[in-house]
Amino acid sequence: MSVKQDRTGVRTPAQLEQKYNFGKTFADMLGLINDSRDKADKAISGLQDEITQTSTELSRTSEAVNVQASRVTKLADGVSTLSNKVETKLDAYAVDIKVKAALDGVDRVETESGYRFDADGLTISKSGEPMSNVLDNTGMYVKYYGGEILTANHEGVDAVNLHAKTYLIVGSGDGRSRFEDYGALRTGCFWVGG
Repeated sequence: MSVKQDRTGVRTPAQLEQKYNFGKTFADMLGLINDSRDKADKAISGLQDEITQTSTELSRTSEAVNVQASRVTKLADGVSTLSNKVETKLDAYAVDIKVKAALDGVDRVETESGYRFDADGLTISKSGEPMSNVLDNTGMYVKYYGGEILTANHEGVDAVNLHAKTYLIVGSGDGRSRFEDYGALRTGCFWVGG
């Protein structure tokens, strides 16, 4: 026959120690539990400190990213503003550069293609080339190797080596006289009337 076990009785620590003999006393077991709980509390505290430090570092990194994003946004806004102020059209037939508004702190604009806008007006010239042209509020001045070959201002037009392909008309309005090639090796001067 089998021995019936008593499951209703309350056991004393000595009985528990005898039944579950791990080589440790009950007090030793409580000490191990307390040590384990202390180690777990320290680990939790360490994890909380690490989480706080990581959160602080993430916050600093986030602030740095926001500052950089702000700088990039300001730069993009500046480029957009400049783009809106300067409108440029370059093609085979024309150069059209319009400045829509004054650019703060800019008193000179120079392009790689040889155009310069400054207090002297518009200067068109390239390094190493013999021709240059200056256009300002007083007139237009074309130079070849530094000497003026065409001047157009309030006094009139002065030119060196002026060539008229078909007619040279002299006078106001429709002109009073016209010079043209007339036959082989001849020039004709015609009175137009008036």
